[in-house]
Amino acid sequence: MTVSEYIFNFLQERGCDTVYMVSGSSAMWLTDALQRNSKLKAICCHHEQAAAMAADCYGRTRGIPGVCLATIGPGATNAITGVAGAFVDSSPMFVLTGQANSRLVRYEMDTGIRQHGTQSLNLEPIVSPMVKYFACVLDPADIRQVMERAWLGAVEGRPGPVWIDVPVDVQNKPVPEEMEGYRPSDGAKMPAADLQEIAQRLARAEKPLILAGGGVRTSGAAALLNKLCQKLQIPVVTSRGGIDVIASDSPYFVGRPGSYGDRASHFAIQQCDYLLILGSRLSISTTGYYPQRFGQNAYKVMVDIDQKELDKPDVPVDLKLCMELKPFLEQLNECSSSVEFTDHSAWLAHCQEMRSQYPNVLPSYAKEQPLNSYYFTKLLSQCAPAECDVVVDTGSVCNIVSQSWELKDGQRYLISGGLSAMGFWAGAIGAVRKGRQVIALSGDGSVQMNVQEFATLHYNQLPVKLFVYQNSGYMLIRHNQHNYMNDRFLGVGPDSGLETPDFCKVAAAYGLNSCELTADDNLEEKIQEILAQEGPFVCQVRVQEFGEIAPKIASRVMPDGSLKAAEFDDLYPFL
Repeated sequence: MTVSEYIFNFLQERGCDTVYMVSGSSAMWLTDALQRNSKLKAICCHHEQAAAMAADCYGRTRGIPGVCLATIGPGATNAITGVAGAFVDSSPMFVLTGQANSRLVRYEMDTGIRQHGTQSLNLEPIVSPMVKYFACVLDPADIRQVMERAWLGAVEGRPGPVWIDVPVDVQNKPVPEEMEGYRPSDGAKMPAADLQEIAQRLARAEKPLILAGGGVRTSGAAALLNKLCQKLQIPVVTSRGGIDVIASDSPYFVGRPGSYGDRASHFAIQQCDYLLILGSRLSISTTGYYPQRFGQNAYKVMVDIDQKELDKPDVPVDLKLCMELKPFLEQLNECSSSVEFTDHSAWLAHCQEMRSQYPNVLPSYAKEQPLNSYYFTKLLSQCAPAECDVVVDTGSVCNIVSQSWELKDGQRYLISGGLSAMGFWAGAIGAVRKGRQVIALSGDGSVQMNVQEFATLHYNQLPVKLFVYQNSGYMLIRHNQHNYMNDRFLGVGPDSGLETPDFCKVAAAYGLNSCELTADDNLEEKIQEILAQEGPFVCQVRVQEFGEIAPKIASRVMPDGSLKAAEFDDLYPFL
């Protein structure tokens, strides 16, 4: 067995069934080993960034690492954006790259020379800050240890990407029959937590609230969260990364706070007297611009697997617990059975009343011309099936969709959260699973970042329905330049140096079926027809070029040119 064969056998035996790749000469034996592995499917992308994003979404939807295969130099550097996104969003991933001859690589490592060989780069100092483990395989006898260590790195603790770089002359070398395996050190074990005190304090709270982040889904604890809410009658708000841990029609769901959030969740956070923060890193986009006043009336408990996230000083937290969320919620559910809780029904009703009183999608939006993005998104979400994976690109579309998508129980909601990378719609390639619909939503600017993957959709006949919000450029930046630069526009539309194409014509060039929707169409009927299509489909949605994105935390330009943001619970449009 060769090194390349060993790598793919190892991954396949642990449940991986698909590899997202772009072929290249320096990955020739890796590519050949993949081709000869009958139990693995190769999806050939047209850019390594898209392949990495697909592997990211594969890892999130399956809970096992996605796999990205690329070649030397520019192939590797092209993948970096997708890898960085997986790192900050805690997605398990294997990145496999071909490399120059091991003799040249050793010389680069030893001397620090810029380059010794065509296309070759010493990748370790470039990618190490954004992966949990990196190895350049210079000796075939090391491959077992490398793969075992990489697997543990990808899936244990806070998941993330790992990177294996394999010189071309090592790829086809035989591995020894006997190889030493990886023996992980015991390491520091997390102390057993006594959650009885947490449960008792939670029991005495009159207005408790849970902020659920992406860590709830990553740890496989979404069902336990919903069980706890139901048992204790506790309302929930979710960060962007945690949107799919609770259905929008749940009686315990209040909203999604953030820079582009909703009034109900912001009011609830500032009114609650106990805030339980689960698997959220409390980013500025969640807490607003005055984190020291976030949940200012609440006793705050933060639970996270990553001690570095707990160590951040931004938000004052009363109790920090470094612990996996699944056992935490298991124990808290168990403790709560022996504790008498305050009746939270009035508080829960108050939260639901706020949600009803302050909707993000106003009735008047349905009558607007051109089509209002919020209205269209809500309608699309109502038509989408429960067995559905929703992949949302960044920019104004991410804000609008995250504010207005009505999530159904069973749906997954995937965004480029921490990195916010344009072109993330291509991750939908990796979200494809048997028996499930895949809906991707992107702005016309973001689609262009990975438009070449239309060919991947067509060739593989992937059942991805891509909805392109056509607003003639970068609407979010257009708003910023309007609000803060006195309409000095640059690079946001046809009037300022940027043009986007007719995506129906682009789809036709790639052999994809497509259509365009406007406010004059029978939208619900058309959406149902699109979702019922076999295979891939591109729908260009003509929406307002300068549609308002709200509610939001607005900033004012001060006389000295600085920006001063409004308070967390004072969203624009101001009440």
